[in-house]
This record gives sequence, C-alpha cells and structure tokens, in this order.
Amino acid sequence: MTHFNEGMTCEGALGNESCSLRNGKTRSFQRVEILMFIDPLCPECWGFEPLLKKFLFQYHKYIDFRILLTTNHDTANCCRFHQAKKIAEEWDKYARLTGMCCDSDVWLENPPSLYSIAYAIKAAEFQGRAAGQMFLKRVREQIFLRKQGLNQFDELLKVARLAGLNEQEFSSDFHSCRPLKAFQCDRKLANELSITELPTLVCSTPCNDSEAIKVNGHYPYSVYVQILSELLNERPIPASKIPLKDYFKQQFFLTTQEVAVIYDLSEDEALKELHKLQLQQVIEPIMLKTGQYWSYLTHAN
Repeated sequence: MTHFNEGMTCEGALGNESCSLRNGKTRSFQRVEILMFIDPLCPECWGFEPLLKKFLFQYHKYIDFRILLTTNHDTANCCRFHQAKKIAEEWDKYARLTGMCCDSDVWLENPPSLYSIAYAIKAAEFQGRAAGQMFLKRVREQIFLRKQGLNQFDELLKVARLAGLNEQEFSSDFHSCRPLKAFQCDRKLANELSITELPTLVCSTPCNDSEAIKVNGHYPYSVYVQILSELLNERPIPASKIPLKDYFKQQFFLTTQEVAVIYDLSEDEALKELHKLQLQQVIEPIMLKTGQYWSYLTHAN
C-alpha cells in the first residue's frame, strides 16, 4: 500500500495496519472517489470480487466507483496468452487460494482475447458507467463460470443483451475507434499512477488529491473500511443486508465464497443458507472442477 504526496501514513504488518492522516486537519467529504484498475481476465482480480461486492454493497452511498482497464505488462501478456496451459494453471491456483471457482478449460478450448474483451467493455461504458460495470460483470461470469471465450461479436452482443444494453448502440460503438481510444486512456492513467500490480485501488477525495491512497493487491476488509473512514473523516454506516434471495435476484450468479464474505458467514453456514434457497427452487448449483457456483432461477418469485 502506498500513498501520494505523503497524505496518509499506514503502519504495521499486513493484516494489522493502522492508517491516519498526517496533517490532523478536520475535514468532511460527502463521497470518496475510488478508481479500480483491473485486467478483466486476471484471476487475482476475479478473486477480489467477494470483498469488492461487500464493500460496494455496504458503502455505496459514500463512494463514486469507477473501473479502469489495463494489463500488467504488454510483453509479458503477449507471451502468457500464447501459453494457454500455464494460464489455466494460474486460474486453478487462484481458485484454490481465494475460493472463487472458475472453469480454466476455457483457455484450452476457446481462449478469450484480452483486447477484444477490453474494447467491448469500453464500448458498453459509452452507455453510462453503470452499464459498463454491468456488462463487465456479465462478461466475467460468462468467461470464468460458463467457459465462454466470447471471441465472436454475436457472443458479445448476447452478453450486451444480458446486461440490458442498447444492442444497436453497443454494436455501433464497438465497431468504431472509440473503445480503443478509451482503453488507451485507461492504460495511460495506469502508467501515470505507476500501477504495477492488479487489482489496485486508488482512493481520493474530490477536494484534495494530495490525500489519494493507492492500495495494491489484497488486504483484509477492515483496511478498506478504515481508509474510507479516514478520507470521510467519519465512520461510515454500512447499509443493512438484504435477504439473500433478493441479492441473488440482483446478481444472478454468486459463488459460495461471495455469499460467505458478503453475509459474514462461515463456508458451512453459507452452504446451509444456499441449500435452503435451492430447496425453494430459487437457485441451482453449477459444478466446476474448482468448486461450484449458484445460479438464480429466473422463474423464482
């Protein structure tokens, strides 16, 4: 974790950090801007999803959230993406480490193209930030969970439909030069901010950029809450949890790990709640070689 312009000090070992503003001034901000840099096909970024979903669900009213796309290193990516077996092994490794299951066979059967996926995500963003984030969510679900390479435009168009986008606008934007330019802008900003590890969050207030905090990789959940508290100069109040059935209706797909993290449950407790919904025919389990995820049944009331 690093900080821009000496705005904040964090001390302590990983998992036991203490963060505080150096100048000690009393300030109050309505919202905190968070930029999240990811590679949409990065397994580390996929493994970050449970924590991110919990954070955004609990504190969305305090946050302006934006996702930017980049890659770790061009040369490394070009080499890695020609080594499908190695990438599949990386996916399996992070699935075991994070509990976020995925189907790595997509790299052996129908490898997705990072740049095609990135351009499609940027094209979706022209319909609004929320539309772009929903499209990104649906794209990653199709790739990580449903083993879809999305190498044909018709497949991307189906995902746009799932995300509720205007398909004609999406097609027009995708086939223009605009997504390429938008992706280049994201990567330029990543270079300016020295983003070298993914995922990375850059947290700041709109009134004072000197307090921007760059958080590389994964930290315990309490660290993100503490950073938000310091930037707001107050302890944010988390939103109340909604029934799991209603959350499934919003998300459509969830892994056991996501349910456990978001609802503060052990894995066994999460499975117990999931099996209740399964018996009610609200969700159904989908088995993958690295675990199972749960799909919302659209006929459920």
